[in-house]
Amino acid sequence: MIKGRNIFIILLVLIFAGTALMLTSCSKTEPPQASPVPSGAEGSLQPQADYYTCGMHPSVKVSVEEYNKGNKSCPICNMNLTPVYKEEKSNELSAVSYQPSQEYYGCGMEGAEHVFLIKEIPGMKFCPICGMPLKKLSKDDADKLKGVVSTVKIKGDEIRLAGVQTESVKKLHLYKEIRTVGKVAYDPGLAIAQEEFIAALEVFDKIQQGNIEEINERALNLVESSKRKLRLLGLGEDQIAGLEEKRKVQTSLILPEEKMWIYGDVYEYELGWVKVDGEVKVTTSSLPGEEFHGVIISINPVLDPKTRSLRFRVEVDNPDLKLKPEMYVDVIIMSMYKGQNGEDKVLAIPRDAVLDTGMRKIVWINQGNDVYEGRIIKIGLESTSVIDGAESKFYPVLSGLREGEMVVTKANFLIDSQSQISGVAAAAYGGALGAEEKSAEGEISPPASPAKRGEQSGGKGSAVHQH
Repeated sequence: MIKGRNIFIILLVLIFAGTALMLTSCSKTEPPQASPVPSGAEGSLQPQADYYTCGMHPSVKVSVEEYNKGNKSCPICNMNLTPVYKEEKSNELSAVSYQPSQEYYGCGMEGAEHVFLIKEIPGMKFCPICGMPLKKLSKDDADKLKGVVSTVKIKGDEIRLAGVQTESVKKLHLYKEIRTVGKVAYDPGLAIAQEEFIAALEVFDKIQQGNIEEINERALNLVESSKRKLRLLGLGEDQIAGLEEKRKVQTSLILPEEKMWIYGDVYEYELGWVKVDGEVKVTTSSLPGEEFHGVIISINPVLDPKTRSLRFRVEVDNPDLKLKPEMYVDVIIMSMYKGQNGEDKVLAIPRDAVLDTGMRKIVWINQGNDVYEGRIIKIGLESTSVIDGAESKFYPVLSGLREGEMVVTKANFLIDSQSQISGVAAAAYGGALGAEEKSAEGEISPPASPAKRGEQSGGKGSAVHQH
């Protein structure tokens, strides 16, 4: 027992002695001196902050000296400031002037399709889009006509880390399938209006045989009044002309016949897809497996203010008189998108490529050499196209892009955020806060207290940054 106790004491003494020896040797050791870093080499090893800015207000710029003094919050929104490194600034400058030697030509019309590089137009003197004469443009004028809001350069490894993906702008067949509920027409009011129109025509024909100009004019006014009533009830000009020629009331409005009318409604935002002569398929739960096909024959001229919808009328074949007035049906409108000149295939971009700010639509285009260009474009209604057997959502391009350009479809929001932090976007295009941000440029005084800041802003702190 005593022997074991002695061993334990000896071990404790050895441990304390070793610890004391280590501490003594460490205290006598001089810290290693860092080798001097040549001027300019330090930045290549560790990026240095050039200034500090706010992600929501890119025009706010605080120098490193002011930041170190305690000015670390945005004077507009009080968010913490973000450093912008010298390396990032050099990238921005190289991105803005990444092709200084290129010469641009354009016709003066807005849109990227109206701006050309000199190498693209050897011998061409007129714009192939609008036919106007071409003239030489500066880089700034070319960017303005193209709708460029920002140009930013991002390193290749950062692009891979962010998962940036691009897709080519190309021509596609686009369509839209609209499903709505309809009802087989039972409209005695419209049938009576047709009878009134036919009667007015007959009276006018008889009165024309006389030579009393005043009576002829009254009869003609009665005919025009009957026509106007039919238009308000939803009949188109072709239908009114057919009724005037045949002078026969469409009894299918009140009784089953071989051709029946179906009334349907579409919402305001879908109106661009509903056109006269558009093909329609009709099904009903009361006749499983049955399909009825027809076309849109008229569209109401007035929107329903309560439902924000518009009524359309379809004429469908009714074999064996299966469809009865007042039956509920499912209406499927398959509408193909047509280009501005009636073409079937139009320029289109994936829905994910578009950043919608509410006021404008922006896409990011890969210009090569890690350079990305933000551009305002105009697009049409959201559409569908079949790619490799699967349906995908697209927007038709009205202006701002050319076929073959590569648009960012994934991580475009990250690129846009980077341009906001770097301040390039704010310099290229003033947003809703442009007036406020002008006072924040350059050196900034220490931020005011929250109460005082609220008084100075005049209640504008709720404004949202926009492109």
